[in-house]
Amino acid sequence: MKTTYQIKSIASGFEIFNEKENLLTTFHYESWFSNNGRTELPGKQLLIKPKNIWASKFDIFINEVDKGDIVFNWKGQIIIRIDYDGKEKVFLLKGRGLLNHHFILENEMGIVTMALRPRFDWSSFRYEYQVEVEPNQESPLELLISCQFAINLYMTMSTAAAV
Repeated sequence: MKTTYQIKSIASGFEIFNEKENLLTTFHYESWFSNNGRTELPGKQLLIKPKNIWASKFDIFINEVDKGDIVFNWKGQIIIRIDYDGKEKVFLLKGRGLLNHHFILENEMGIVTMALRPRFDWSSFRYEYQVEVEPNQESPLELLISCQFAINLYMTMSTAAAV
């Protein structure tokens, strides 16, 4: 059975809810146009901040220790390298679809581990994401937060390029 999450945009970041609609965490950006953000997880603090001035590389810090990276490549893909539970994992986040645009996350072997489907809420003028994690695939909150951070940045860059 697939695990599902819902991610809702808020003014200063985003919130992640489980399938029972219980709030798991809230990610906050440091300011309105900031590329820095942080959240509290059970027993951990996660911080994401830019590694370069072009906003194409980001460091993921867990309890002030560099535990991963988010890198945008020239193919429009996002590489997420993250170390959790003492194991380093590499994932590839890709945009899919033209009319029904969504994102998929693949592991190192090219197996789809999760899909993130956006829905624009016209009443609040914000995106909400439905996340489906494939059966027998892991989805720690650190990875889910990193994916959503990368997608928000991707959507911002795409919108800015269209203007």
